[in-house]
Amino acid sequence: MKNKLIFSIIAIFLFMLNSNAQESNVQRLLVLQDQMGNAKNVSEKRNILKEASVIPGFTSFMFISKSLNDEDVNKVAATLVAKLALNEKNIKGPAVKEILVKALPLLKGKEGALLQSKLTQQMSSASFNDGFENLFNEKDLTGWKGLVANPIERNKMSSAALKAAEKIANEQMQKDWQVKNGLLAFQGHGDNIVTEKKYGNFELFVDWKIAEKGDAGIYLRGSPQVQIWDSVNRQVGAQVGSGGLYNNLKNKSMPLVYADNKVGQWNNFHIIMKGDKVTVYLNGLLTVDNLTFENYWDRSIPIFEKEQIELQAHGTLAYYRNIYVREIPMEEMAAMGDAAKSKDEMEAVQTLKIGMNYKGGKIAYLLTPSDPGYDANVQHGIIAAVADLPGEVAWGCNDKFLAGRSSIGTGSQNTIDISSGCSVAGNAATLCSKLVQGGYDDWYLPSKDELNKLFLQMKAIGGFREVCYWSSTETGKYNACSQIFDNGFQTANDKSTTFSVRPIRSF
Repeated sequence: MKNKLIFSIIAIFLFMLNSNAQESNVQRLLVLQDQMGNAKNVSEKRNILKEASVIPGFTSFMFISKSLNDEDVNKVAATLVAKLALNEKNIKGPAVKEILVKALPLLKGKEGALLQSKLTQQMSSASFNDGFENLFNEKDLTGWKGLVANPIERNKMSSAALKAAEKIANEQMQKDWQVKNGLLAFQGHGDNIVTEKKYGNFELFVDWKIAEKGDAGIYLRGSPQVQIWDSVNRQVGAQVGSGGLYNNLKNKSMPLVYADNKVGQWNNFHIIMKGDKVTVYLNGLLTVDNLTFENYWDRSIPIFEKEQIELQAHGTLAYYRNIYVREIPMEEMAAMGDAAKSKDEMEAVQTLKIGMNYKGGKIAYLLTPSDPGYDANVQHGIIAAVADLPGEVAWGCNDKFLAGRSSIGTGSQNTIDISSGCSVAGNAATLCSKLVQGGYDDWYLPSKDELNKLFLQMKAIGGFREVCYWSSTETGKYNACSQIFDNGFQTANDKSTTFSVRPIRSF
C-alpha cells in the first residue's frame, strides 16, 4: 500500500510538471490535427496549415499533405509540403515521393514553377527513395497480417504449417481489426496485428488512442513491448504512464517521465531502435533513453536482429493512425558511431573496400591512421564519381593564385576557394561543385594527393582514360598540378589547358 501511494504521488507530480511545461511541437501538431477536423471554413483551414508548416519534421509534412485532397486548400497545402521537402533533407522516402508527385501539378505561378523544378531534381536522386514508408493507407489492411505464435515458435514450424496458420490468423484479423474513418481500430477482442515485412534497425512514428482502463502496446522485432495503458490501472503499475519497456527485467522498464495525454485524446510515439537499444519519445518527451531491449521470449539470448512490428491486442479498444517507418541503413549506424551494432552489421561496415559502389559513386580511398580525419571507430574516405565530367575543361583563372593545398582532405576547400574567386565560366572546380550525382551535391575537384589516389586505384574504380587529369592544387598564378593516367606522372600545366576531370566527395 505504501509503495502504491508513493508511485501515485510521483505520477501526479510528474503529470503536473508535464501539464505546466511549454507545449511541445508534437503536442501542438496533435492539437492542430484535432482543430482541422473541426474547422468550419477555408480561412481556418489555411491558418491551421500555415501554423503546422512552421513545425519542423516529417510528421508535420505528412499532416499537411492530407489537405491535398481538399479542393478548398489543396494549392496552399501543395506549396507548403514542397517547401518543407526542399528545406529538410530528412523528409524523403516512398511516402514523401508519393505525396510530392501529387503536389507538383497543384503548384502554380512563378513560385510554383521554381518549386516544381527544384523538387523534380531532388526527387530524381537515388537516395531520395531511402526514407519513410507509410505502414497504414487509411483504407484497408494492406501490409498487415494476423499473428502466428512468437518468433521462436514460428521458426520451428514447417513452411506448410506456417502458411496454414497464417491463413487462419489472417481470417481472424479481418474480424478483430478494422479501418474506421481512416483509423486502424482494434475491437477489443482477438490478437495482435503485425507487419508483413520484418524490420531490424528502424525509426517509427505512430499515433495512438485508448479508452478508459485501456491497455495496449507496440511490439518491436516481434517482442513486447513499448507500453500503452490508462494510468488508472494501478494494480499493474500503470500509474507511471506509457512509453516504458514494460517487459524489461534487468534493465529499466519504467518511463523517465509521465507524458500521457488524457484518455480519449491522441498520443504520439517516436520510437528509434538501433541494435538492441531503444529510444522512445511520447508526445515529444523522452521516456526511454537508449536502453537495452530484452528478449521476452528467451531471456538467455539477445533480441532478434530482424522481426515484425506488432500493434498489441490486450482486450480493450485501441486506435492507431499516422504509422510511418524508416529503416536505418548500416552506413548511418556507423556514421553515428553507434556501439550497439549487431555482429553482422559490424562486419558489413568493416568490409568497405576500394571500388565498392557507395554513397553516390565508388570508394577510391579509405583513410589510414596517418591521414587527417582518420577515426578508428568509423571508416572515412574518398568517393569517386562514376564517370568523368563531359569533354575536357580548363582549370581557369590563369592570372590568380587561389588554391595551393595538396594533401588528402584539402580538395574540398580548394574547390570552395576556386569557385568563389574565379569568375571564368565552366572552370574545372566550379563544374565539380555543381555536380549532383547519386543524391549527393558535395562533389569537388581532387587535390594533387587525392588525384594520385584515383590513379593508383583507377582499375578498381573504372571509367578512366589514359589522359591527363586536373587537380585543384596550384603551383602559381599560371599553373596547376595535373596527372597523366597512363604512367602516373604528375606535372604542372598552364591553367588555360583543357584536361579531363573526375569529381570526388568525402565520407
